[in-house]
Amino acid sequence: MKPFILIAALVISLAACGPKQAPKEKTELVMVEVSLRVEGMHCDECETSIAKGVNVLAGIDSISANYKDSTTFVRFDSNKTNLAEISKAIEGRGYVVASK
Repeated sequence: MKPFILIAALVISLAACGPKQAPKEKTELVMVEVSLRVEGMHCDECETSIAKGVNVLAGIDSISANYKDSTTFVRFDSNKTNLAEISKAIEGRGYVVASK
């Protein structure tokens, strides 16, 4: 019985002293604001479709599309996404990003 207790105590102490994880580095937010010209929008549903497509990306803070002047305004954390990914999400919805 004594050897079992000693082994159990050893296992518990080793588990408690297991490898330490390094503290996670804090990444500073780098917010970027862009205005894009998006062709192909013609109604409120187009604006909603673009917003839904972009909002699934990580790091999106805000998005607003306006079919009347063909603009889309996006604010995002550049550590988590980028303009190419945003453009791809918009174009995946059937619109054309005319300027980046």
